Amino acid sequence: MRKLVAGILAAMIVGLGALLLWPASNQGLVLYTGLDYGPAVAAAFSRETGIKVSVVRLSTGSLLARMAAQGGHPDWDIAWFDGATAAAALDKAGLLARGLPAPAGLTPLGKGLLSADGAYIPTGLTLAGVFIYDPARLPDPPANWRALLAPAYRGQVGMNDPSISGPTFPMLAGMLDNAGGWPRGQGYVQALKANGLRMFAKNDATLAALQSQAIGLAIVQSSAAWFYVARHPGYRVGVPRPVYALPNVMVEAAGLSAHHREEAARFMRFVMRPDIQALRQARGEADGYYWPVTRGAPAPLPGLPALSGLDAKTLDPVAWGGLENSINGWFAKLMTGS
Repeated sequence: MRKLVAGILAAMIVGLGALLLWPASNQGLVLYTGLDYGPAVAAAFSRETGIKVSVVRLSTGSLLARMAAQGGHPDWDIAWFDGATAAAALDKAGLLARGLPAPAGLTPLGKGLLSADGAYIPTGLTLAGVFIYDPARLPDPPANWRALLAPAYRGQVGMNDPSISGPTFPMLAGMLDNAGGWPRGQGYVQALKANGLRMFAKNDATLAALQSQAIGLAIVQSSAAWFYVARHPGYRVGVPRPVYALPNVMVEAAGLSAHHREEAARFMRFVMRPDIQALRQARGEADGYYWPVTRGAPAPLPGLPALSGLDAKTLDPVAWGGLENSINGWFAKLMTGS
């Protein structure tokens, strides 16, 4: 009898251990997203696959800061945000898985946005910095970055704080790149400051300053610009030459189990389906105003110009991502005088 009881207990212990070690699918994925359509896409994925996706929705700046602070002990499995430079910086810190499979059906433009080591995949494209202006106040909008230094724009130009607004750093990097790179481009940004450049925390504050006529021109991400103009038809969007590409990207935390990696791969394939890209456009608010980078995807939302007519350039994400902290620190000191 003792042997029988001992055998039953041993079998129960083994069974319990197997259950605890078995990768339970109902644990699902944790998605960190800085994009408005993230929760809707996650809900659609869960309905179709039965895989639970817990969503943490934060502004991009807060999201990236949280990921960096967690370091090698992440509470997230996949993250979705704007900015290849930010993804490259996380990769350099060893926080990302590498070798992610490229989305199927990428256009030539989409292929050009791929990470060299597969640390992130592009899921769409926006532009880092475009101009929103009131044509009644500024009938002759600037055609390029250098034109912002003209006396007509003294005290009229506003932008976001790149240390708070995550997608703003690529715009600042584009300014510097256009003016000769880093540190040579500092002179151009210093001249902008001397001409009255103003800095606000994030889009809502910058666009509120524009609407109140505290400034006459706002430099913001293209998705925010066209979303704003669609709801405020008295304003216009001007695209500088050159303009800098800002892809929305997806990354995976380093060290996931094989089971979680397969679930993450399923989610990455799911978000690129044409019907799900249409959902992203419909439920994305400002973030729905992106250019798809895969063949067969729905057309961009009305109002977005053809990319072929723009002088678009791509920043080196590794080089500029490695400079982000230094540049943001320098810019904060320049703008605040501290």
